[in-house]
Amino acid sequence: MVGLDVFRILAVLFVFLFHSRIHHGCNYGFLNDFIQMGAVFMTGFFMLSGFVLHATYKSQVLSEFPNLRKFYLKRIAGILPLYYLVALVYILTFGTESTLENLVLLPIEALGLQSVFSSLFEVSHNNGTWFISCLLLCYLVFPLLHEIAKHISPKLKVIFVLVCTLILLWSPLIVHFFKTDSIYSNPFFRILEFFIGILLCSLCQGINLHSKKWLFCWPTFFIEFVILAGGISLCVHHNLFVGNFMLYNWIALPCFALMLLTLSKITTPWLTKSKVLRYLSALSFAFFIAQTLNTDIENALFQKFAIDGNLPKILISFGVCFLLAFLLHEVVEKPISRYLRKKIN
Repeated sequence: MVGLDVFRILAVLFVFLFHSRIHHGCNYGFLNDFIQMGAVFMTGFFMLSGFVLHATYKSQVLSEFPNLRKFYLKRIAGILPLYYLVALVYILTFGTESTLENLVLLPIEALGLQSVFSSLFEVSHNNGTWFISCLLLCYLVFPLLHEIAKHISPKLKVIFVLVCTLILLWSPLIVHFFKTDSIYSNPFFRILEFFIGILLCSLCQGINLHSKKWLFCWPTFFIEFVILAGGISLCVHHNLFVGNFMLYNWIALPCFALMLLTLSKITTPWLTKSKVLRYLSALSFAFFIAQTLNTDIENALFQKFAIDGNLPKILISFGVCFLLAFLLHEVVEKPISRYLRKKIN
C-alpha cells in the first residue's frame, strides 16, 4: 500500500508545519489558513493507524493467545523505547516539574495513561507525547475491534462508521457551547477515529478495482486534498471555530476516509520500489515524537543567533526536527526494535 506511505509522510509534514506556524510564526503564504489548522491531520493519523493494522492482521485470529501476545509485544517494542527516551530527555532538559511531581506522574506516564487526564496536556512533555498515550490505548482495544470488523456484515460496518462519525461531529459542539475541556487529546474520540480506519479497511476489501478505477488514482487523491485544504482555508478565513480542531472533523473525516480508500488501492511501480519513500515512512514516528523536543531547541537557537527571518526559521526548524528524527530512528528506534522483535519472534 505505497499510497498509504505517502499519506503518512504528508500527515507528519503538515503537523510539523502546524507546529512551526503556531510556535515560531512561520509564514507559508496562501497556505497559512490551512496550516493553521494542520492539527486536523492527527485525525487522519489515527484513521490511518487503524486502517493499516487491520490490513496487516486481516488473516490472523487475534482472539488466540499466541497471536494476541505477539501483537501486543510487537506494538510495545515499536513504540515504548523511543517514547521513554524522549520523555526522559525532556524531563531532564526542558521540564519544569519538581522531582516529587515527576515521581507522582511516573506510573501514569510509564503506562501511557496521561491522555485520560485532559488537564495533563500542558504538563511536562505531554503536549508532545499525548498521541502516544492515545495510540497505546488504541492498540489495547485493537484485537477486539479487529475481530468485530471481521465478523459483522458490510451493512453493519457502514452503520458503525456512521455512528462513530456522528459522535465525532457532534461532540465538538458540546465543547463549543458548554466551554468544556478540549477533546483533542481524549483517547475515547481518537479510538473512534481508529475504529473508523479499521472499518474502512474492512469495507474496501470488497471493492471491485476494475469497475472503479477512477477512484484509485493520483488525480482523485489530488482533488480530495484540494477539497480538504480549500474547505478548511475558507472556514479559517471567515474565522469559524478557529482552534477547535475536532470541530473541523465535518470536512476532515470524509476527506481522510476518501483519501485512505483512494491511496490504499493505488499501484505505482516506481514508488513501490522507492527506498527514499520507504525510509521516510519508517522515519515518520521518530519525526512525530522529535517535535516534542525541537521547539525548545529552535527557540534557543533563534534567540542566541538573533534569527528572525521567515525562511531561515522554516529551514532551521525542519533541519533540527529532521536531524533529531534521524538520530532517534537510527541510534535508538531501529536497533532496539530489531533486538526486541528478534526476542519476540
